[in-house]
Amino acid sequence: MDKNRLLVSESGYIHLSFAELQDISLIHLISGLDEDMAGMPAEGAIPTAITGYTEWIADGNQGVSIGWDWQMQGDSRHVQLTRVGDASSNVMLQSEARMDLGTAKTALLLEVLIDGLNWQPTTLNYVNERYSN
Repeated sequence: MDKNRLLVSESGYIHLSFAELQDISLIHLISGLDEDMAGMPAEGAIPTAITGYTEWIADGNQGVSIGWDWQMQGDSRHVQLTRVGDASSNVMLQSEARMDLGTAKTALLLEVLIDGLNWQPTTLNYVNERYSN
């Protein structure tokens, strides 16, 4: 077995500490735009937003996967992507004593990790290329 590969537990999670997760280099896997909601009545102008998703995986053979939704915002000169909602992941973070932190605390720490990444340019470039045809 590859010594760099993290083990998946019976619950489907990869258990590791936040510090260990921070040491993993994440690479972009895929991003896309959400489909417009079909069947919504179009009576006059309605507020709308461009939203999408992105998925990042551990560089190498470690099995870590983290995905999240985003919303596009901007003006006539700048486009910005902002993470919205909780991340989805196969990670369960643990304390230094190797006790699971639980889903709520893991979700909060995943948000901290994501918000510290410079994911927006890669995601925006990928979406631009994917939908330019």
